[in-house]
This record gives sequence, C-alpha cells and structure tokens, in this order.
Amino acid sequence: MSDTDSPKGFPYATAVATLLGLFLFVGLVLVAYYSPNYLGDARIETKADPGAKLKEVQARNQAVLDGTDSTVKLSVGKATAEVLAHTEKSKDDKNRYGRLPFPIEPIAAPTAPEKK
Repeated sequence: MSDTDSPKGFPYATAVATLLGLFLFVGLVLVAYYSPNYLGDARIETKADPGAKLKEVQARNQAVLDGTDSTVKLSVGKATAEVLAHTEKSKDDKNRYGRLPFPIEPIAAPTAPEKK
C-alpha cells in the first residue's frame, strides 16, 4: 500500500485556514461597513419640505394663470375673453357656436384592427 491509497485523518490545517479566512472576511466587512466614506462628499443634503415645495408649485401655477409669469403672453381670463369674442364674431349657419381663432386638427376615426 502506498501513501496515496490510504485514507488520511481529518484535514485540520485546511479547516483552520478556512475558518481563519472566514473570520478575516467577516472582520473586513465590518470594518468597511463602520468606517466613514472617504470618497464621498462631506456635505449632507437636506431634504426639502414637501409642504413648502407644494406651496411653491401652487404659487408658480397661479402666476401662470394670472399672467404675471414672464413666459405667459395672456392671463387665462384675457385669453378666454379673446377666444369667446372671436367665436361670437364668427357665428354663421354652418358654425352656430362660431369658429375658434386657431386651426383644429381633425380627429381621425379609430380603425378596427385587422383580423389575421
């Protein structure tokens, strides 16, 4: 019988090395978890108050409706009055409610899906 054919005892060296590697890995994970982030920014971002954000959006929307926003040409009231005045002037037999002062794209009728 040679040395390769005989069963050997428990591999103590392999078991100890495996356990040492396991504990070393767990220890490094804990060190990495609890250490400060040296690569990230030092400043802490504060979260905006949702109520304040909502009030800001409502104020901006109201400014657009009132026409006080710099991106708006007319307020809602003035634009509505202008459209209604144009429709009043353009009433006829064909359009009893009047025509709008801008072109309207015709709405295409929905098509039935083809059967295969």
